[in-house]
Amino acid sequence: MMELPFELFGFTRFIENEPAMMAFVASFGVLIAAFIIALFIRLPLLKTFFGIIAGGLALALFPGFIVCMIFAFSGIAGMHIFFSWVVIVIACTVFVMFNHQRLVSLMGDITPLKENDVKKATPKKKKKSR
Repeated sequence: MMELPFELFGFTRFIENEPAMMAFVASFGVLIAAFIIALFIRLPLLKTFFGIIAGGLALALFPGFIVCMIFAFSGIAGMHIFFSWVVIVIACTVFVMFNHQRLVSLMGDITPLKENDVKKATPKKKKKSR
């Protein structure tokens, strides 16, 4: 039986040798990925898709970091930390996907409108004709 070698350019070896680096990846890697994905939110056709991914990454930032730190100091293997972090990111992304409309309306209620948006949102008064 033939198997394909799965080394992923040394990434798996790096994770196994340095399990504490997963805490670094879980915190700063997620932030960098969220900022890169947030650039694509401006595309009108893919705004919802990239918004869901960026929201899932942002939501997974703190739980993923905490879990990775606890696992790293507990002596758990790096690949187990990595897969646990991936499960957290997937779960947060699925949560954002199923609750996207509610989260958008909630964030719209929290964040204030810009001055240009206020002018668009307020209805114009009609002049009385004599």
